[in-house]
Amino acid sequence: METVVVSDTNIFIDLYDVGLLNEFFSMDIQVHTTDFIINELTVEDQKRSVLDFADRLYIKKFTADELVNLFAFQQKKQKDTNVSIQDCSVWSYAQENDYTLLTGDGKLRKSAIKEGTRVRGILYLFDKMVSDGIISPYKASEKIQQLRSKNGRLPSKEIDKRIELWNKQETKQDNIK
Repeated sequence: METVVVSDTNIFIDLYDVGLLNEFFSMDIQVHTTDFIINELTVEDQKRSVLDFADRLYIKKFTADELVNLFAFQQKKQKDTNVSIQDCSVWSYAQENDYTLLTGDGKLRKSAIKEGTRVRGILYLFDKMVSDGIISPYKASEKIQQLRSKNGRLPSKEIDKRIELWNKQETKQDNIK
């Protein structure tokens, strides 16, 4: 089972916004995040919805010594990347434990990859939910379009490719029935 570390609260917010938190937490992955990320969820309903999955979500809380190291990590990365302490909390946690970093932040993604950290994004989650049969290709297509209308940062060409693929898969399934 792959362990992913959820970064930038946008992953949680995006999944919440399109009603896919339950599906996300039912995937065959271990989901970790940090208390810094949870504290960034300022809309109470979003935060409560994520915390409803506390039995399937590991939240890393940093000790005093770990905080000192985390701030040193951020200062070191600040020179090149200007990443927040929240981003650094999940980046360093993923890197130290050889976990996959899950983020939608382009700046963080590029920096982490450059440092050798495995990085995935929201499209990976959609692909995995479809391939694992958690959501149908039709639902994936519907939800990714809904998400794209709310989140302009997503890669439009990659979304279009998936919508086309998922529509073909859905048509194939309909023809089999």
